[in-house]
Amino acid sequence: MTQIAPQIIQVTKAASAAGEMFKVIDREPAIDSLSKQGSRPNTCTGGIQFSNVSFSYPSRPDVPILQSLNLSIPAGKTTALVGSSGSGKSTVTGLLERWYDPDSGQITLDGIDIKELNLQWLRTNIRIVQQVRITSLYS
Repeated sequence: MTQIAPQIIQVTKAASAAGEMFKVIDREPAIDSLSKQGSRPNTCTGGIQFSNVSFSYPSRPDVPILQSLNLSIPAGKTTALVGSSGSGKSTVTGLLERWYDPDSGQITLDGIDIKELNLQWLRTNIRIVQQVRITSLYS
């Protein structure tokens, strides 16, 4: 019994951890990336508008990341989001690709709310280049 008791504790911990893992696996995502729903416009010029967008990550709902963001990204132009670490650049791109939906406000592509677009179509037609930091030193 003294040899098996420590193993029972480990099995109990493993079963508890597995239960939590299966809860994550079984949960229904708020945004279904495999859904066939949503419109697939024939053309996309690329005008993007963030209107009064506010957002907090689900894991930390009490920490606002974006508050009433208004941003216009004109079609056919290269737009750079520049800022220090933690300023919301990646959050803006995550919202644009619908990895998350904003808590409030609206994001539109060519005047259409991105929530109305087919998610696979949206992610196929949006191109984002993640940040690259280049530093050169001159004496």
